[in-house]
Amino acid sequence: MARFNVLDAWFCPKRFESEHLYKRLGAQVLKRYVPTGGDLVMRRLRRDHPERRWLTSSLQSLRSYEKRTRLNESFHVVGFIGFAILAARRFASSSLSSVGLAFALALDVILGLWPVVLQRYNRLRLYRAISRRLSLSANHEFKQEQAP
Repeated sequence: MARFNVLDAWFCPKRFESEHLYKRLGAQVLKRYVPTGGDLVMRRLRRDHPERRWLTSSLQSLRSYEKRTRLNESFHVVGFIGFAILAARRFASSSLSSVGLAFALALDVILGLWPVVLQRYNRLRLYRAISRRLSLSANHEFKQEQAP
């Protein structure tokens, strides 16, 4: 039986969320270039170490990666909020100009919120893979029960 975590309300997909939405927001662009496991990094890793994988098709691996997307998203949301507060305080104390504030907030969106888009996109894909894996397992168990 699955446990309900209070944070599930935040992390679970909302009605308006879709892979298509996140693709339009640039998730695939970021996915390609992110230095901590993007497509280019992983291609090189697999070339040099073909046996190493972040993710396999096992249910345990999929669920573990889903937890990692939550951690990564949390890190970026907290960083985004913290940096936005810091920039606003600096601006309010006149130690940051309007141009500086605009630059700081642009960086904050790129480094803080854009990775959230990627994590939510990845999680939608993972939920689809987990659902498929569970239905395959259930189908396999059903066939075993029906065998003479």
